[in-house]
Amino acid sequence: MEYFLFFISAVIVVFAGTRLATYGDILATHTPLGYTLVGAVLIAAVTSLPEISSSISASLIGSPDLAFGNVLGSNGFNLVIIAIADIVQGPGSLLRMVRESHILSSIFGIILTVISMMGILIAPYHMFEFTIGWISSFSLIIMITYMMAMTMMVRYENKFTVITNTQQDSEKTVKNQDVVKSTILKFVFMAVFIVIAGIQLSINANIIAEKSGLGQTFVGTLLMAGATSLPELVATIAAIRIGAYDMAVGNVLGSNLLNMFIISISDMTYLKGSVFIDVSQEHLLTAATTILLSGIVVIGLFYRSKRSFMKMGWDSILILIGYMVMLYLLFQISVSF
Repeated sequence: MEYFLFFISAVIVVFAGTRLATYGDILATHTPLGYTLVGAVLIAAVTSLPEISSSISASLIGSPDLAFGNVLGSNGFNLVIIAIADIVQGPGSLLRMVRESHILSSIFGIILTVISMMGILIAPYHMFEFTIGWISSFSLIIMITYMMAMTMMVRYENKFTVITNTQQDSEKTVKNQDVVKSTILKFVFMAVFIVIAGIQLSINANIIAEKSGLGQTFVGTLLMAGATSLPELVATIAAIRIGAYDMAVGNVLGSNLLNMFIISISDMTYLKGSVFIDVSQEHLLTAATTILLSGIVVIGLFYRSKRSFMKMGWDSILILIGYMVMLYLLFQISVSF
């Protein structure tokens, strides 16, 4: 039964995610937000809700490894989505076709991942960690850094946004307002579908994971992360198909930022104490791989290579190789203990 529900939920996510990208394209065109912020904020927030619900559920039942594996695994899988989107886009690197402003979100993603790694490494030794109630200081640092990242991203995008009010025809203004209002309603409607289906995906992934007999870290990193990242995959591919490349990449990198914020939420809902103390250090491998893959993305955004192999840029090929190596190492660790 869980396999059938998993399939039905996936179908709903595919349909809703496709429509979500279409409505996001309209909002980016008719509002000052632009493609980057629509992808990094609006669509990223919607597509990351399954990760939020599944990680909170995992923390509440006392399974911090599932929560961390879901978040860090989703971040790794999300970067693989860039490689998949690169194939759909066609020959040449996808990253050479988007704005350099995505470098900012990539670097903040690296910073947040490093903070989480430091928490996993030194919290068990009670070094540089204090708690407010049961909430770790590392969670507070992650929250503050995330807020700083979002503020800087919005300000950066606003520098390049040109808003013309005085020369705009009044009839066109009314028409645009009507389009925006109706699109927002449709966007919210599809978002509800994605949230419900995404949560159902994570629930059934968790049931399937328990029956597999593999460790929580590997299962959280692979199966749960893959299931909860399906909305990002569908929305990104749909954005690529309509030529909204900045919205596609913004969705991936924005989701990764929000996912790191979920670690703080997981800590708040893990009532046994600091989640960084009880979580397995196996997640350091996933976190380190995410940093490596994010670094490749930054290089791709800087270098903007036109060369490709099998319709993929070399940055996308390196992302795929790095992710597959991580999965192999995690599987070997899981079956060894």
